[in-house]
Amino acid sequence: MQKRFDVLGIGVSVLDAVMVVDGFPAEETVVRAQQRAVGVGGGVAVATATAGALGGRVAFADLLGIDPMSESILAALRAASVDVTHVRQSDDQSASLATIWVNAASASRTIVFSPASERELPCSDELEHAVAASKILHLNGRHLRACSRAIEVAKQHGTLVSFDGGAHRYRSEVLPLVQASDILIVSEHFAFEHFKVRTQNCGKVSTASLVEFLQREFPASCVGVTCGEQGSWIAANGETPWHQAATRVDHVRDTTGCGDTYHGAFLWAWTQGRSVRECAKVASIVAAQNATELGAFAFDASQVSAMLKQS
Repeated sequence: MQKRFDVLGIGVSVLDAVMVVDGFPAEETVVRAQQRAVGVGGGVAVATATAGALGGRVAFADLLGIDPMSESILAALRAASVDVTHVRQSDDQSASLATIWVNAASASRTIVFSPASERELPCSDELEHAVAASKILHLNGRHLRACSRAIEVAKQHGTLVSFDGGAHRYRSEVLPLVQASDILIVSEHFAFEHFKVRTQNCGKVSTASLVEFLQREFPASCVGVTCGEQGSWIAANGETPWHQAATRVDHVRDTTGCGDTYHGAFLWAWTQGRSVRECAKVASIVAAQNATELGAFAFDASQVSAMLKQS
């Protein structure tokens, strides 16, 4: 069938309030922020916004309220050319909020997260049609029941399934989604947690070995593990894992959202017909540029586009 969307994401969006501070505060203190930024956060939301900002045809599905924070999230997604038709709004729902303190000297972070209600997004007929009309369905395990049904629809209509396993996000409930994935790119922490569970081995293991382990565990045609400033290791179609170096930048301001923009850029490049190695290079460039600005979704799309033309 004719595919309307390049990427459809199902996940939980967040309003991020980022504060740059000289040092993390102790109890009963007041710290003045050097800089601040407010913008969209949440793994799948940022990934779809990234693909949209790069020129992709993308959509996002979530539950939000009619409160000012929800409206701010929707405005940011629309500004990134994300179709938000499948974001359901109701007056008994609110947006999730994250306050992120960034150390000015080291760019290390402390995050305080306030989730919205635990209500699950229903997988409506309209959302199922959108899944069928997408090239890639991107998930990270939030709205689990809707994701499970969406995967069934995806398999019936030739829609590829992408899974993002973020740091500190490993749990047994998401493993059926991982098992169904065609594109499986996870953080080193997620990969190692699964390795420990399956092998009962807590010893050090190389990132390339983690990729090979995931290749044996899951049938995805493309498997990758991301390691921040150490880059990523990728393998496609059973090949030996290879290393994509992180793109170097002059100054890192904030690493919030770098993994999410990596995913969005990788998937966008994939839908443009680029090779897996080219997808990883594009993703590395976008993630690095995001780290030079403040916020989870902060890169300059026009600047990145110019860089990609030169690469």
